[in-house]
Amino acid sequence: MISLPASLALDKIEDFQKKLDKLDHLDTLKIPVGSSKFAFGGLASAIQSVNTWASLSNERKVVIKPSVKTKNEALEDIIVQPHKFTALMMAKQTELLDAKEPNIRSEANQLAKLAIEKQPSEIYGQNRGRLCWYSFVDHSTKGFDRNFYDAIPDYHPSPKNIGQITSIIKSMVEQSSKVAGGGVLPEKEKINSLGRMFYELFINTHEHGSRDMDRKTWIKPATRVIYTYGINLTDNAINNAVEQDLNFKNYISRLSVTKTQNSSRRFVEISIVDSGLGYCGRWLADHPGEGNLRDMDINQQYQILKRCFQFRSSSTKSEIKGNGLPAVMANLTNLNGFMKIRSNKLSVFRDFANQPFTSNEIDSFDFSDWETNALCSNHLTEHTELRGVAITVLIPLYDKTDAKDLA
Repeated sequence: MISLPASLALDKIEDFQKKLDKLDHLDTLKIPVGSSKFAFGGLASAIQSVNTWASLSNERKVVIKPSVKTKNEALEDIIVQPHKFTALMMAKQTELLDAKEPNIRSEANQLAKLAIEKQPSEIYGQNRGRLCWYSFVDHSTKGFDRNFYDAIPDYHPSPKNIGQITSIIKSMVEQSSKVAGGGVLPEKEKINSLGRMFYELFINTHEHGSRDMDRKTWIKPATRVIYTYGINLTDNAINNAVEQDLNFKNYISRLSVTKTQNSSRRFVEISIVDSGLGYCGRWLADHPGEGNLRDMDINQQYQILKRCFQFRSSSTKSEIKGNGLPAVMANLTNLNGFMKIRSNKLSVFRDFANQPFTSNEIDSFDFSDWETNALCSNHLTEHTELRGVAITVLIPLYDKTDAKDLA
């Protein structure tokens, strides 16, 4: 049995990931009811950790730790936490420790079903305070939320167009930032950049993060999660975490001195997490002559990651024609954003305020190592192998007083 930490601090989640890598028997995952210490990327990392556990476990049994809450209260709390919701959706068995009738899988699944069905009723999806999120349970009929997909008879549903998806992410950002307080995205140009960036990430996870080695086969079990979270650095806990992290200090320092209206205190975190093969695994499945993931060293994995970001989906036989991941980098530059990627054994980031994207022809497509802050071309840290891809971006908002001046 292995226990998912209550804390969403990255160091706690990374300790959990290392334990996953070392244990031989991973049949049972113990999850707490409560959670604490929301950190940048912590929720995305926790979701990816759960997906990794599910890919390694045969029995996929989840047990919920006892708490002072009743069974119904505990389940209702867990359902509104995306990483624990994901654990329940990946589980074959669900038990509540110390309950008179420990087997609660049917009750958990019924609550999850209701949550998923209610999800499209608000354009910003499920909501808990400053957190807005959508869950796509790809191994069920609940993988195609009607806000994101158009149903096509006899075919898998198709993603909606960029305008419709832009309106969703705009609503999610507005709801998350409203609850966090004080930050807005007022300019149409910024909203368009946000929509284009998010659209490419969504299409990428739809096409690449949901399929098995054979692209015609959808991964089972599999989930994808999208969330937004409003951040206000006047919150002491978050501010202290940022102050201790050089990656963020450099980024926020740059925002503070640049001549833009971007806030250096108010942000929105946007994440997309899938349970697919990861960038390297997906690339090698599509290009089997280039090697085997087990034999790849960390530098080879990084070169493949860079190729994925240089690759335009319009040059492939993709289902949806887009501009690919280079468009993500171009639009994050327009937004003065920050992006972290965790895939396979890589944990990298790019700070687009300090390292703006130039063009597909000129840019080096280099990232920085999350652990050391060094350019990956100079140093790479090898991490525990994880399932799927977790991309987390940080977008600076405008302070409301500045937004009024711009209107």
